[in-house]
Amino acid sequence: KYPTTQHIQYDQTSHYGMLKANEESFGKAMIPSYDFSKASTIVSIAADFLSSWGASIENTKQYAKTREVSEQKRDMSRHYQFESILSLTGANADYRTQIKPSEEGAVVVQLHNLIAGKAGRATVSGGVDNPQLEKAANDLWSSRGQALVVAGSNDPAVQVVVNAINDMLGSYGSTIIPGSPVNYRQGNHEAMNT
Repeated sequence: KYPTTQHIQYDQTSHYGMLKANEESFGKAMIPSYDFSKASTIVSIAADFLSSWGASIENTKQYAKTREVSEQKRDMSRHYQFESILSLTGANADYRTQIKPSEEGAVVVQLHNLIAGKAGRATVSGGVDNPQLEKAANDLWSSRGQALVVAGSNDPAVQVVVNAINDMLGSYGSTIIPGSPVNYRQGNHEAMNT
């Protein structure tokens, strides 16, 4: 009856930057599933994944599995958090580093450059010196295939760099499952503005 009708979604907490970045990186605007239970090293840049980022309930259950230590399981995940204000996720991190909100992109770029140097890949300009980033990069590199980097930024350029980091670490198919995208946070800023 109304052939020109469009269904436009709006999210109060937007993940549109991630949708656009994944469209640029993989050719499909989607948010992949994450499996924190398979990560032995986790680096989060302003992503409060235990409270308000992504599927926080699922993330919390998976994250808790990596933090349990017993007679049978003696290894615990290592968690680095870079953020401007204290979050629930940051309060649970092994290493929490306070950064300015304006430094989020520079932290991601520097982490990319440190990993790219180890992988023999090209670096990008920018970045910020931070001793915890060097330590985080070393731990990520030593746990390739079981590493996970997430960012709470809604800037597609930042998320594209995060995608490149996870690609160098072999996270896709292990801790990140793009073949099983989630169906929430589908808000579209461009369509909403139109």
